[in-house]
Amino acid sequence: MSLAGAVVVLLLVGCTAVVGGPVRSEAQFLEHVRDTQAAGVDTVRFLGSDPDSVILAKSRASASCADDLDVDRAGTHRDQPSLSWSPDFRDGDAGCRSAVADLRRRWSEWGWKVTTEPETDPVTGKATGLQEIHTTDDHGVALSLSPGRRTGEGVVVADGGGVRHDGYWDTDDWSRS
Repeated sequence: MSLAGAVVVLLLVGCTAVVGGPVRSEAQFLEHVRDTQAAGVDTVRFLGSDPDSVILAKSRASASCADDLDVDRAGTHRDQPSLSWSPDFRDGDAGCRSAVADLRRRWSEWGWKVTTEPETDPVTGKATGLQEIHTTDDHGVALSLSPGRRTGEGVVVADGGGVRHDGYWDTDDWSRS
């Protein structure tokens, strides 16, 4: 490939990244919403909780997913499907540590890259001795478990990332997705 050809390819790739990637059809986006929800529900169930009883939030927007450059065509929307749950662990902080170890083992067995980071107290900035765990599943859904506000509580998040798509979607549509 010539230098000029390489420059054109890089410009095209760069422009696609700036405008937010490809536009998915409404059906493709709704499938991604279902995948996002299913990944979180599966994780919460694996941790021993009923997802419907510990749901915290369902959201569709993020500042990082907005069309700041106003380059989307009419009828194209940007949404970031994200759900969070708050399962409790019977053994307090030990239960949280066990959940992180169990998820690390499970996600690693599935071939997903797993990262952990120490959790720090937001007031003191000191390490709490607990960890947050993160991965991305085969559908591109970011999954995480972090300690909650109370001892023995966790926060599971399934984040589908910012997606450009045709059609309009709202969090009220979760049940129809």
